[in-house]
Amino acid sequence: MALRNRILFWAFIALVVASLAVWAFSPRAVDVDIVEVQRGAMTVSVEEEGETRIHDVFEISAPVAGQLERIGLDAGDCVYEGETVVAVIKPIAAPVLDSRSEKQLSAVADAAAAAVRAAAAELDRVRAELSRAETDANRYRQLAPGGSIARQVLERAEAEERTLQAAARAAEAALAMRRQELAAARAALRPSSASEGGELIDVIAPIDGVLLRRLRQSEGPVAQGAPLVEVGDPDEIEIISDLLSEDAVRISPGDPVTISDWGGPDLYGKVRRIEPFAFTKVSALGIEEQRVNVVMDLSPGQPSARLGHGYRVDVAVEVWSADDVLTAPMTALFKQDRAWSVYRVERGRARLRQVEIGHVNGQVAEILAGLEPGDTLVEHPSSRIEDRVLVRARQPVGPLVEESPGMTADAVPLSASWDTDASGCDFLIR
Repeated sequence: MALRNRILFWAFIALVVASLAVWAFSPRAVDVDIVEVQRGAMTVSVEEEGETRIHDVFEISAPVAGQLERIGLDAGDCVYEGETVVAVIKPIAAPVLDSRSEKQLSAVADAAAAAVRAAAAELDRVRAELSRAETDANRYRQLAPGGSIARQVLERAEAEERTLQAAARAAEAALAMRRQELAAARAALRPSSASEGGELIDVIAPIDGVLLRRLRQSEGPVAQGAPLVEVGDPDEIEIISDLLSEDAVRISPGDPVTISDWGGPDLYGKVRRIEPFAFTKVSALGIEEQRVNVVMDLSPGQPSARLGHGYRVDVAVEVWSADDVLTAPMTALFKQDRAWSVYRVERGRARLRQVEIGHVNGQVAEILAGLEPGDTLVEHPSSRIEDRVLVRARQPVGPLVEESPGMTADAVPLSASWDTDASGCDFLIR
């Protein structure tokens, strides 16, 4: 009896050891994340940062040199075409001539007067010759029909008449030019009204809009052509973004655009123009890139009044879309032997499959061949995943922070209504 018990005991121990050995050396399933192949809509977009700008920015410059009075307008103030005075300038006084300069200018004026007399004399001479030639030509025209003179004599007379007519016109133009030179020379000798305290010059706004910025504010001397202020119409907002040249060639005018990350709800628009000239830009990593400016317009009715000139936005230009395509997450795809592949889960095992993909948008890829709707794939396959390896779906981790009642996944809620006339300018509501 004792022998039997001992046999049974050691048999039980052997069975336990064998079971432990089998468990220890048997293959174990690898915990993995699972994603599913789905059919639905897909969009491919080119995404980049952009910048807003007013379509037409008018830089108002000083029309004359003089003393600029302090500009009282502030950035954002409304201006009206032909009404609003944006700046006031007192023209600079003409410099007082010294005796030497006066003598030089007097000599120039005398020379100009002599040139006028010479041009007038030349005009008189040409007119006299022209009168004689016209008389001869008229006489020959009367004699030619009767055969009193040869036809060649009449032709020579008419040719001379035409030549002298042209010479007379040239002499008249020369005389007019000499008279202008004389007037300029005399004006240089004559003090202008500005030297006697000339009238102030008002610089008037050329358009209805707002003052974007003051390039000059304080009183002081200003040169002719110096920029004073910039004005523009805030309703004429456009978006410009510099895209990589390989992305720009995929875009066409009219492509839909989504504008985001500007501080408000997403805006929508369309591509208006792809500029034909590329430029070189150095990226943050120090890489030279060929960039192309793409100009986009906002669709009518957008709350663009809160956007100003030079604001940063994110743009996404839609270059391709489809309503019913087979897609798989990019996190499940990888390259093997220069072919796109996935690990499809079949009966608890990961099976390597090659797939053919089409369009890619960064999140999902269009599957052209190799998969079917509902197929489950291993996401982010590690080095432990091989063909025929046992896999097990990893349990999802719950939320780290419990949402409060009424809390949504969106960011801070925005105002339900947007003022489309934030500037308050009358011209915007006329």
